[in-house]
Amino acid sequence: MLKQFLIERMLKQRKKAMHVDEDYSVQVYLEKIPQYFDAEKAGTRCLTVVYEIHDSGSNDGVWTVTIADGQCAVSSGEPEQYDTLLYMTAETYRRILTGQMEISKMPYSTGAVRFFGNSFGHQELNTYVTISKDAGIAAI
Repeated sequence: MLKQFLIERMLKQRKKAMHVDEDYSVQVYLEKIPQYFDAEKAGTRCLTVVYEIHDSGSNDGVWTVTIADGQCAVSSGEPEQYDTLLYMTAETYRRILTGQMEISKMPYSTGAVRFFGNSFGHQELNTYVTISKDAGIAAI
């Protein structure tokens, strides 16, 4: 209920939708997370991070990254329970991917990303991945 209230309030404040190129796919990048996952770094940690993309047309959706038992999986949809939910536009996610925006340094007041649950879950997820320099992205 609080989540829905905050989402509706944010949408009223950000009346214009962000433009995203037609060929850019949030899902394609999110599904690459298991490729970068380092099981040794995660150990026995269990973590569920949800990416909810809005106001982005065909990029809209909800994806869940689950880490458990040394495995990493990405699925569509929101689970009943999660550690962290990130609510953002596809353009904001693109900026995070390309390193134009550091989510750990972004003030909450900008409204570009809304966190629900543990706001450090996304940072923790990034510590469990190893992205090569030739991957073309800076973060997940």
